[in-house]
Amino acid sequence: MDNKPLRGIQVLELSNHLSVAACGFLLSELGAHVSYLSHPGMDITHIQEPSNVETRIRTHGKTIARFPEKNADDFFKSFRVIITSIQDSSDNQSRLFNAYLPHQMDNQVICSISPQGIGWPGLSDQASDVLMQAMSGLMAVSGLPSSKPEFARVPIAQMSAAVISALSIMASVFADAKQLIDLSVMEIMADQLRTHISLLPSDSQESFRLGCGHPLCSPWDVYRANDGWVIICASSDDHWYSLLKLMNVEHFLQDSRFSNVTLRRNHKVQVDEIVTSWTSTLSVAQVVEQLRPIGMPCGPALSPKDVPKDKDLLAAGTIEYENHLSFVRTPIRITQWDKGRELKQVPVKKILPLEGIKVIEFTAYAAGPMAGYLLASLGAEVIKIEPPKGEEGRKFKPQFGGASGYFINYNAGKKSIEVNLQDADNKKKVNQLIDSADVVLHNMRPGAMDKLGFGIQDVMKLNPSLIYCAISGYGSDGPKLAALDTVIQGHLGLTGLLGDGHHPVRIGYSIADQLSGHYAAAGVIAALINRRHSQKGQVVDIAMSDAIGWLTQLTWNESDALSSGFQIEATDGWVVSHRQVDNSPKDFNRQELVQYLKTLGIEAAPVLEIDEVIHHQSLNARGFYYQIKTHNDELADLISPPLGQAVFQPEILFALGSHNYLLNTSI
Repeated sequence: MDNKPLRGIQVLELSNHLSVAACGFLLSELGAHVSYLSHPGMDITHIQEPSNVETRIRTHGKTIARFPEKNADDFFKSFRVIITSIQDSSDNQSRLFNAYLPHQMDNQVICSISPQGIGWPGLSDQASDVLMQAMSGLMAVSGLPSSKPEFARVPIAQMSAAVISALSIMASVFADAKQLIDLSVMEIMADQLRTHISLLPSDSQESFRLGCGHPLCSPWDVYRANDGWVIICASSDDHWYSLLKLMNVEHFLQDSRFSNVTLRRNHKVQVDEIVTSWTSTLSVAQVVEQLRPIGMPCGPALSPKDVPKDKDLLAAGTIEYENHLSFVRTPIRITQWDKGRELKQVPVKKILPLEGIKVIEFTAYAAGPMAGYLLASLGAEVIKIEPPKGEEGRKFKPQFGGASGYFINYNAGKKSIEVNLQDADNKKKVNQLIDSADVVLHNMRPGAMDKLGFGIQDVMKLNPSLIYCAISGYGSDGPKLAALDTVIQGHLGLTGLLGDGHHPVRIGYSIADQLSGHYAAAGVIAALINRRHSQKGQVVDIAMSDAIGWLTQLTWNESDALSSGFQIEATDGWVVSHRQVDNSPKDFNRQELVQYLKTLGIEAAPVLEIDEVIHHQSLNARGFYYQIKTHNDELADLISPPLGQAVFQPEILFALGSHNYLLNTSI
């Protein structure tokens, strides 16, 4: 089936940054013709067997373009999309490109990916990924409790920026719009602090480094088995009750310290002792084997080298091999439905790319809601279907006008319908909404939507031109395992890439959820482009395992190199450098230490804590976050999406069920 929505699109990579190359790789996998310029270290004409995954990302499916000696404007005009990093530079290509910018073609998309965005030279254009992790909050939330901040030994920032840039580019292509996309890698990474921003007034800085723990839930951590480490994530009271029954300690059901998720988090030490007393007597495989039948999200904390051999990941199809190289399959997977119907062309005066697109969303927690939030930010009408009393994420703390700060940061800008889908009449009304929609989005476990009567076969019979997007742990055809963010980080080896390797440490924000949401939104837009060509429905299948595999694949093979960095303690926090320093000054603050290292020719950056990141000058200038009104005019902090172009910024959060009238409207 045809799943190449970008066929015919000419793309130029005008930079050797990995973020640019990885963005080009994703666009190439979706059918674009991608060219890159040869540069020192990449002066090659053809690579038949890439030596490592990074080389594959840089070259696979692409061609080399030769920069012309004259008529540079004509050269730039021949590309529909140009991916670059617009910074002050003395090289001739950059000077010619900057001179071309005022003459950008009418429907040409130019995407700049730079450390802090156009006009912010504070960080070197070649700043290492580890330094970006330090500046953007990743290290602030990653590490063992009461210990130093940790970085990931893979280029998380650059690979994440590639996904957002591909998403933003495709939105502009869909709108057939002339666009200059100004992306800040720092903003893209800081965007993932959505779970934390509302906790700032009530929590201490140190508590944000939790190992594999979670700031809101318990038990949620990595636990010692008799042969390794196993991750267990109980996100609800039902999970806790089932776990106590399995461990044969049901008397704790009567213990008031553990009666709800907030109290369990307040008594995390005691909860972890209860769980460890059980896991320590079993192997990792035995723990997982007993937990999976009760629907408990769990899994092994693997080393990166063990990931390509894991039987569940092989069964999911996450792992692919070519010429003795293991890598992740392309995370955006689109198949075309065999039927369609004529689409009504409603004239819409578009300000945002997705105006006129209607999305019906069945989601909870972060991955699915993140995708819907991005689509709403780009102008789509997103209608969230919630069960009576709302989705579980509404109940987290702290609360703002009856909704958690967590919920607000993943669901602002959406309409809300509260409905019991077990009722046949209600199902009929929701089907009426789907009949007029463009997209159905969900992040339920495979099979759950079928049980509700909203599976692919059900809705495609009703609306054969629909885009059906499913987000799950391992893909629609993969193992039907309960999977939450930390489980996926452990299963794909990410928890083995922070710290000393002896104790698994997760990235302290929900990167598996959010990256999956980014991929899902990108997949929906790619499918909308595909539907425009074919007039047929599309199925978008997003696996969280693929999303994190996109990052950790860079460490699976013996020839792959790990990123390095060194933490140095200052009087007011931590600094990270790209080279180790013997006998660094003990009485310097972070700023003084960075300047001292600079005099030695050592690249360094301060490790910023969350409040420092959120209030960073470059982010404030970009409108990184603002306040939204909730019920009773309470205000909550909301992070704006880092898409590098104009977005919809909702001023109020709709209350649960505010749009139930849509169920009774004749569609």
